[in-house]
Amino acid sequence: MYVDNNFVSNRDCVVAHMTAQLIGLEQIPLFAKAGDISPNEVTDQLRASVKALHESEDIEEFVRAILSDRAATPHGPAEIVDILTHRIEISGTSGWAAFILKGRSFKTVRPADISHQIYRIEKIAGLKVAILGATGVVLDGVKEQFSSTCERLGVQYCFMDVDDFARLFWAYGFLCPRDGRRISGGRCTCGYAPKSANLNVLQTEALKELSRVHELRQPRGLVILPPGTGKTRIAANDARNVDAKSVLYVAHTHEILEVAESEFSAIFGVEQVSLETREAPVSLVTIQYLARHLDELSAKPIDYLVIDEFHHAAAKSYQATIDRLNFGFLLGLTATPFRSDRQDIAQICNQNVVVNYELRAGVDAGILSPYHYYGCFDDVDYSSLSFSNGKYSVRDLERKLIIKERHEAIVRKWREKADGKPSLAFCCSHRHAEKVAEEFNNQGIRAEVYISSTPSIRRKQMVSALERGKTKVLCVVDILNEGADIRFVECLLFLRPTESKRIFFQQLGRGLRKDVGKTQCIVIDFIGNFRNAHRLVEFHGLRPEETESRVGGLRSLREILDLPIGCKVEFEDRVLDIFAREGLDPRTATRQNISRILIYQYERLRRRLDRMPTKKDVDRGLLFGRDMYESVFGSWKRFIDIFEEFYLPNQ
Repeated sequence: MYVDNNFVSNRDCVVAHMTAQLIGLEQIPLFAKAGDISPNEVTDQLRASVKALHESEDIEEFVRAILSDRAATPHGPAEIVDILTHRIEISGTSGWAAFILKGRSFKTVRPADISHQIYRIEKIAGLKVAILGATGVVLDGVKEQFSSTCERLGVQYCFMDVDDFARLFWAYGFLCPRDGRRISGGRCTCGYAPKSANLNVLQTEALKELSRVHELRQPRGLVILPPGTGKTRIAANDARNVDAKSVLYVAHTHEILEVAESEFSAIFGVEQVSLETREAPVSLVTIQYLARHLDELSAKPIDYLVIDEFHHAAAKSYQATIDRLNFGFLLGLTATPFRSDRQDIAQICNQNVVVNYELRAGVDAGILSPYHYYGCFDDVDYSSLSFSNGKYSVRDLERKLIIKERHEAIVRKWREKADGKPSLAFCCSHRHAEKVAEEFNNQGIRAEVYISSTPSIRRKQMVSALERGKTKVLCVVDILNEGADIRFVECLLFLRPTESKRIFFQQLGRGLRKDVGKTQCIVIDFIGNFRNAHRLVEFHGLRPEETESRVGGLRSLREILDLPIGCKVEFEDRVLDIFAREGLDPRTATRQNISRILIYQYERLRRRLDRMPTKKDVDRGLLFGRDMYESVFGSWKRFIDIFEEFYLPNQ
């Protein structure tokens, strides 16, 4: 976020010509869109919707999405709670902006409601701007307390009311001005679509870099962004920006095409978009359709070609198809560039990676939902199964996983961690999905099987039933691993071995899209002694590239321990035993994996004892004693020093 003192000199508004009361703050350009909306245009329905927004789950997330700057820490100082902070630049000097936000929990804001936040504002070094926003009634005593504190600190400040928020969220495409509903997939259910769909910080950065790519007349580019951060919207906006007269968008499932249809229709207009035909300037097709009609589709030049889920493009059939097409520019989109065969998909785009952001960037910026991950012990023994080409056979997995006692344990854990939440259960086969769904139904929890052979109309009915709460669990096999926009899902069940980082990220991504009222996604992973189980610890480092080194080099513990904002990871002790046994295998061990395990078990012991464990505590209470800590970290003292420096301040 940047404050431009030359942009507007009106000192009575923080959002262009808004009704917010302001003292000493020039207009913030990022809020300028709302200036085109008159207060008289705010409907009662929109106002009521804004008043129903929760301060942290809704309002803060909207504001964060508007303000996010990839070069700054979205939440600012870690010790500041209940205050949204963001780094800004004013007249060439850097500082913090602090937002105190009050939503539906505070119909009337009283002095006692903000006193603790006022106290914390005084502790923020480098504070430049303070904003108090409330959708309810703000008592005069609150305004006096807030304004006098800011004046004493020499901080610019302002107030925002329900109409200010309504105009802001309307202008940025979060809420429909007609009925106040949240806009999803580029349009409201009533048919309203923003003239310019709101872009998050990662989309904005990608479009800026794409404009440079076009200036340099480069024919191909690859965009790597986390699942759910809006890659399709980037493609639609960029195609429009370059004035493409013909666009061909290719994906491998109809679910992905449906999302693309909404995004491209919002940008180009419904009449300009066709599904699996060339009857309109923008044509959306599956790779299967493209292969069947390749002669027809390759006969006409294509200004702009989009290949979604671009990691599939490494396949020879994909590349042969791409090579047949006559396109001006190729844009590849993916969230998971890593492949089990280690092929470099960037080479297909001439190594031109436009942007590459990891999953944590989406969570930290408020674009994606945080997740709470529970690694649960599963007593299935995989040691006797053959493992080839990086995976187990479906037949072997069925024999091990289709066990009534295991299904019962799955339902018990779901009730414990996510009872009632709309859930996806990832299964190894159609038969496995049927048996899991059968157990949920037997226990009075409606579940359905969602597989590749399920008719398209029936799939939509199932998703609708899940969203309405009529169905609680969809048992899926592969089909929803990629692309589907089911943002209301709040729980993921990993019921089969997670054999690769790509599968882990794809499944996790199904639950990370933001939705109103959704605070986090619950992930329940059933972990047995399957091959590479110990790498789940590594996956939570949330780095998309294979950069692990063999025993020898230890990276900063900040990288090892630092989860995205709001995320939590817990492993049961018996799961850690599995990790430890596999992690110490000389064939697979890395110093970083062993370090993570040691740190994790030490932290669990610290919480249990409510103090820092001693060497004797570690020897008595942990699987690995102090000798292992001294071997990995160099000395016991070095481990403690690093732990206290990098971990304890974050608690």
